[in-house]
Amino acid sequence: MRRGKTKEIENNIKRHYLSPDEKPWIVGFSGGKDSTCLLQMVFHVLANIPPKKRRRFIYVLSSDTLMEPPNISRYLFKTIEQIEKSAHSLNLPIQTEVVKPNPNDTFFIRLIGYGYPSPNKWFRWCTDRLKIRPANRFIKNKISAHGNVVLLLGSRKDESSERAKSIKKHYSNTEEDFSQHTSLTNAYVFSPIKDVKTDEVWTYLLQTPCPWGGDNSELISMYKDANSGECPLIVDNSTPPCGNSRFGCWVCTVVERDRSMEGFVEAGYENYEYLLEFRNWLHELRDNERMREKKKRNGASGLGPFKIEVRKDILERLLKIQKLVDEELISRKEIEEIKKIWIADSLLTSRKSTATT
Repeated sequence: MRRGKTKEIENNIKRHYLSPDEKPWIVGFSGGKDSTCLLQMVFHVLANIPPKKRRRFIYVLSSDTLMEPPNISRYLFKTIEQIEKSAHSLNLPIQTEVVKPNPNDTFFIRLIGYGYPSPNKWFRWCTDRLKIRPANRFIKNKISAHGNVVLLLGSRKDESSERAKSIKKHYSNTEEDFSQHTSLTNAYVFSPIKDVKTDEVWTYLLQTPCPWGGDNSELISMYKDANSGECPLIVDNSTPPCGNSRFGCWVCTVVERDRSMEGFVEAGYENYEYLLEFRNWLHELRDNERMREKKKRNGASGLGPFKIEVRKDILERLLKIQKLVDEELISRKEIEEIKKIWIADSLLTSRKSTATT
């Protein structure tokens, strides 16, 4: 990115930061290239504003779905820690926040416990529970405390045709910097880098030292390994699934192929082959009618959840893979809760069987 364009974007960020309303900013940070580019600019702007004028508080919001590939998860948490420490040392009004799904909404609780079928594009139950709800709970809490907030997102028109259409829809006037959030009342969206091209993002990251002491070459290396893009902070249903060509959940079955995980395997993460095989198996399992109950959980007709024996098979395979890759893929608490759900489902089935005889 040419220096003049960078300066123009940073001046715009500064102008809005110093505006008198002082409503808090929430910067969506996934650890990928676009959110890193945006946060570096915000960080740089703040560091060059006199301390007495830093009156607006900024939250750096990240989402931990508990399902990111282990190497991506480690990188994200390491980066968040660096951001927090650097902001504190520079006396910047920045606080990092990592949101997670509710204990009863984790991917494996729903899939293995309740038997939800592996997600597809028609029944994409995972996005709402793992990403939208956790992020929106945090945002709503800040709206309740402050009246309104501004979400700073690294969305860019150059990401994809879908993203370009979405930005054009919400920014009908090209002179506008803010748009009303589609579903959160009193939340406004500010996308400072929406007109930045992909090659300009990379140029900026290559030429601009990371202000919190991070190493952008590590980020670039991960993109090269995965042949990928980033999965942004998701706060509504307009964002496409991330498994196709982005860093996302390693079990994403919404897409036909997870090219990101395939890229990691090809790049030398040999153990990830087990994760990829498990994901592909879940993809196939979903459409096998023999693996599903004949009724839905609410009693309606149609293909229902995975049968109990199938859920047990999924857990058994997952635990074997967990040992092979030497990474925690499912927690003890999740396993305990899953077994409680199985017992409850078995009792319910038994009662129904008794009632019909």
